[in-house]
Amino acid sequence: MKKGFTLSEVLITLGIIGIVAAMTLPSLIGKYQKKVTVERLKKAYSVLSQAIEMSVVDHEEVKYWNFELSTQEFMDTYLIPYLQKVASEDKASDYFSNTYALADGTTIQGWMFNTGNPENRDITTFFQIKVDINGEQKPNQLGRDKFIFYLFPIKSGWFNGGQGNIAKNVPGPGLYPDGYGYDRDRLKNDGWRGCNKSMHDESPSGDDVTQTAGAFCTALIMMDGWEISDDYKW
Repeated sequence: MKKGFTLSEVLITLGIIGIVAAMTLPSLIGKYQKKVTVERLKKAYSVLSQAIEMSVVDHEEVKYWNFELSTQEFMDTYLIPYLQKVASEDKASDYFSNTYALADGTTIQGWMFNTGNPENRDITTFFQIKVDINGEQKPNQLGRDKFIFYLFPIKSGWFNGGQGNIAKNVPGPGLYPDGYGYDRDRLKNDGWRGCNKSMHDESPSGDDVTQTAGAFCTALIMMDGWEISDDYKW
């Protein structure tokens, strides 16, 4: 006589499998999404770094670049010609450059921060590059799919963009992540730009803190060896 499973045994087994899957699947999906995010961010950083290196060949070192140009002029002169397969989209505002889409769907946008005051050049002149690793797709949030880098023109003890310090102890001209130079605790808990999810949740929508919360996530990922750690704002 052949032995088999009863219907109740099969249903119980399937139920247990379903419960285990429901418990583990979100974690697996989250880990996958984090890995994809890091890989895309790392690729964007590499693409920008290579573009800057090629631009240096034509325009000398970054310290000699003209940071008095308008945002769009700076993009058109020093970056766009050295990025492959770039498609231009509508301009977002008077402050930002056109948005440019790369071949993998990543978009980049520039912003020249310059007060025009030579005496404060070391802290008020720099070029921001905002990277969105999935283009127009949501959530469009700093630290999740949007990340910020800067082109600094000189060595400086600190740089400030009007919404908290953005970097310190910058050793020389070049490309740096938002939050460069700060320790891990500051990157996590800075009152303006910290990689801390609670600031998004607790701040009124549209205020300055909400707009900058998560900016330090770029430096945090790089500091952690291109990994999104368990205490990340995810």
